[in-house]
Amino acid sequence: MFVPNHLHLLVKGYLKSPPQTEKVLNIWFTQLVDNVGMKVVAGPTSVYVKEPGNEGITGTVTLATSHASIHVWDNDKPPMFQFDLYSCCEFSPKVVLKHIDDWFGLLEAHYQMIDRNGNDFKVIDSGNFKKGSLKKIVDIFKRNKH
Repeated sequence: MFVPNHLHLLVKGYLKSPPQTEKVLNIWFTQLVDNVGMKVVAGPTSVYVKEPGNEGITGTVTLATSHASIHVWDNDKPPMFQFDLYSCCEFSPKVVLKHIDDWFGLLEAHYQMIDRNGNDFKVIDSGNFKKGSLKKIVDIFKRNKH
């Protein structure tokens, strides 16, 4: 029987090569979901927003265990993004950050992993990514298993 473990990853960062098309972002979402071992039930859906000051691509994917979403402000220098992944399954922030870096050249990022199981949310992991520092990010789930 499935036992939910409510985890929420929030990431704000900056990209070298931000996604420009819906097709690229949708493929990125599909591969991200595979990398974290989850299942798509709807989407992904992405659209390029042309509103002045808010230009950039935005997308979501609905998972059997919840969702992931991203918005990229590609006119910022460097381009900024905000990303979140909420799931009832365990996953690693390191895997997500590596996937972002592999596809879009992650320059810098700040993240928090939040445990949403109780009435009071708890930050269970947080950190910063700078190019070349991914190996320094500690995987909270490996740490907890020792």
